[in-house]
Amino acid sequence: MVHPLSYPRKGNIVFEQAVDSRLLLLAGKLFSTADIAERFYLAGGTALALHLGHRQSDDLDLFSEKEFSIEKLCKIIEKLNGEILIAEQETIHANVEGMKLSLLFYPYKLIKPLQKFAGIRIAGIEDIASMKVVAISQRADKKDFYDLYEILKHFQPLELKDMFLKKYGRQRINCYHILKSFFYFQDAEDSPDPISLNGTTWDEVKSFFINNERKLTKGLM
Repeated sequence: MVHPLSYPRKGNIVFEQAVDSRLLLLAGKLFSTADIAERFYLAGGTALALHLGHRQSDDLDLFSEKEFSIEKLCKIIEKLNGEILIAEQETIHANVEGMKLSLLFYPYKLIKPLQKFAGIRIAGIEDIASMKVVAISQRADKKDFYDLYEILKHFQPLELKDMFLKKYGRQRINCYHILKSFFYFQDAEDSPDPISLNGTTWDEVKSFFINNERKLTKGLM
């Protein structure tokens, strides 16, 4: 079941201004096709920006729990004047009129119902938060830390832990490694600063994690 997009703890708010209108138009065109609408959902930074309105986002990351035909989807993208950059192993990366588009096979269950905005199926913030945790535990950009910083304004560390354990299972998750990755900024330092819409700075984000180390440790371990 797909629900209207809503803010996680308040009323029905969509921060449409956080996302380039051309990007939303592209997403709408993609979700107007059955092959996209029946299989994929929007997650990643753009989906989170629609939920929280905290920063600008300029790419589309579409995920599917089901395997898909790369050939069929490439044809859809090419009809939208897209250039296929990578198409292999259930992964497509493309550029559509200067906009970055990725379609990925992601065989992990959704822990919350999908939400809907302008015909676009969007992951709930709980699923996006869980995916952000994994992204940071692998190799993170500044934008990933910005996103997690905003997420932790709305969820306690223990709630976050419950989310990602429910999504991925305890056997796949090393909570100690995840905790350590929350304080490892070296890889992110060379990445560009995202365009914050609420005045947040990179130093502020780093300080938040450092100053809340005890709280994060208690919640995640």
